[in-house]
Amino acid sequence: MSGPGMRRTGWADLVVPLVVIAVTVYILLRFSYSSLPSLQWLVPAPLAALAIAELVAARRVRAAVRHDPDARPMAAIVIARCVALGKASSLVGAGVVGAGIGLLARLLPDADTVRAAAHDAKVGGLLLAAAILLVGAGLLLERAGIDPGRDQRET
Repeated sequence: MSGPGMRRTGWADLVVPLVVIAVTVYILLRFSYSSLPSLQWLVPAPLAALAIAELVAARRVRAAVRHDPDARPMAAIVIARCVALGKASSLVGAGVVGAGIGLLARLLPDADTVRAAAHDAKVGGLLLAAAILLVGAGLLLERAGIDPGRDQRET
């Protein structure tokens, strides 16, 4: 499904936002963590829900693109939008992975002695897990919309 102007998201594309945001979050938290409210347990929930929805969508898109006998047909524009959503989600997820890493790098040294840091580190760990799931789901959704016979037809 990806055309000449769009290429697959690779791991190298995800490293830049991850590293930039990890360093930025760590530095910002070094100076402002004590003035922030405690993280709520529901913070990772939207990312996890989006990741699950994208995993379900990836399965449906893949079946439609591969013309599986049981697959419901999908319009090409819907498949293209799913590919774009997957690409965007993997990049956003990489940024949130970076934020989670920056958060944990700041909090884990104090988690044994500061109760708020221990709580926020647990929430940060869940956020990191949800973000990693979103990156994976986004990449799967993006790749689900790629016709497996496309490369053979283009050569």
